[in-house]
Parts: sequence; structure tokens; C-alpha cells
Amino acid sequence: MILDPINSITSIQFYKKVAGQTLGRTLIYLAYLGALFAIVFLVFLKTQVWPSLEGTFQWLETSVPTITYSKGRLSTPTNEKVTVRHPKVNEVAFTIDTSRSEPVTTQMMADEKVWAYVTSNAVYLLEPGPQVEALDFSKVSSAETLVLDAKFYRESARALRPVLYPLGFLAAFMLFSAWTLATALFYSLFALLINGLAEACLAYKALFNISVYAQTLVITVQCILLLIPAQVPQFTLLATVSTTAYLWLAIKKNAPPQLQAA
Repeated sequence: MILDPINSITSIQFYKKVAGQTLGRTLIYLAYLGALFAIVFLVFLKTQVWPSLEGTFQWLETSVPTITYSKGRLSTPTNEKVTVRHPKVNEVAFTIDTSRSEPVTTQMMADEKVWAYVTSNAVYLLEPGPQVEALDFSKVSSAETLVLDAKFYRESARALRPVLYPLGFLAAFMLFSAWTLATALFYSLFALLINGLAEACLAYKALFNISVYAQTLVITVQCILLLIPAQVPQFTLLATVSTTAYLWLAIKKNAPPQLQAA
């Protein structure tokens, strides 16, 4: 099975074996592809996502004043109004004004071009619409004191790193497997249509097997795009055409010999 992805892309003759194999082996192949995709996704996390996350924590550590939460209120050492904006992503910005207790309006946040606004008793988040959702801390009864300072952001980054990769692997594997299974069921409908047009007389199990393997080329391209960030125009259309072409060729290859000759 190690070479099945290569054979699925390079050999239409290989699909004769695929059509006759058990459903269990096809599901194992799907899980095998999922594991490969999850490994590639880990590389993506390591090279693309983690540096951005680490930079964000460093930005918070150096740019955000110490915020103390105690008895339902937020405060900073000076309680002065501060707007913090990400150095690379201008849209990521928020205002901290713990001297304010009055509600914040949508217009205020739009004027200051921020997506969050922190006051002494609430955090306001700008949502699509646009509308503002308020998280009111004054209604939370807690005697605990929480301090968000540079040490907090450093420890958060340190705690996130060891769990990011196993959770990323698991999430990528599960989402990939569920999505690929769903698309295999979708493409099997195309396969049924092609099977009828080609008069190949294949059972649904064979068509489903072919539908799983026919996606291998598209999955390979998706993995490459994770490692080399780029945009492919009309990728969904190209993926559909490519997979359908594999379905057509594979089903024709599995048709009775007299139909192949015709």
C-alpha cells in the first residue's frame, strides 16, 4: 500500500486491482492518505503557523500593558487609553481604556478601526453586521485576581507549543478522513453515471473504491500547496475535472474487453 498513491496517479491499469479489492482495504488506504496529509499539515504548522503565533505572543508581550482583573473590574497601571495594532496585520487592533465604564458603540469601534475594545467592566467585540457583542465582567462574581502581563504571554506561548502539534495532527487527520469520505460518496454518483454510459457493469463497491483512489492527484496537489503557499485559479473546478477524468479512464479500463476494444 505504500506505493498505492504513486500508482493511483501514474497507472490507470492499477485501477483494475482497485476495483476488485475489499472495501476494508479502501478504507485503510483512506486512513493512510489521512496520515500522510496530517504529517504534511504538521510541517505547515511548523513552518507557516507557529512563527506567526510566536510573533503574535511576542507582540502582545511587548505592546500590551499589564491588565489586572479583580472583583469584576479590569485595570492597567495607568488606566490610560491605549490602542494596540499588529505591526504586520493592520486589521488586528484593539483599544484598552480601563478608565471608561460607559458602553462602547459600533461607530466608536469603526472610527478607531479596532475589532475589540476593553473597558473597566467589559470587553466589546465587533462582529459582522456590524454589531457589537459585550462580555460584561461586572456580572461575574469571582474573588480570584488574574494578571495578564508579559510573563503570562510567554508562559501561554510555552504551554501552547507542545499541544499544538498533536492536536493539529489529530484534527487534520479527522477532518481529512471525513471530507475525503464525503467527497468519495459524491464522486461515486459521477461514477454511477459514467458506469451507465460506458456500460461497464461495475458494482457500486468497485465504483466507490475507484472514487476514493481517483482523488489522489488532487490530494497530492493540496499537500504541495500547504508546503508552498500559492493560489491556483479555479482549483475546485480543476479538481473536479481531474477526478472525473480518472473516474472515466478507470471505469473504461474495468469495462468488459469487447467494450474496451470498441
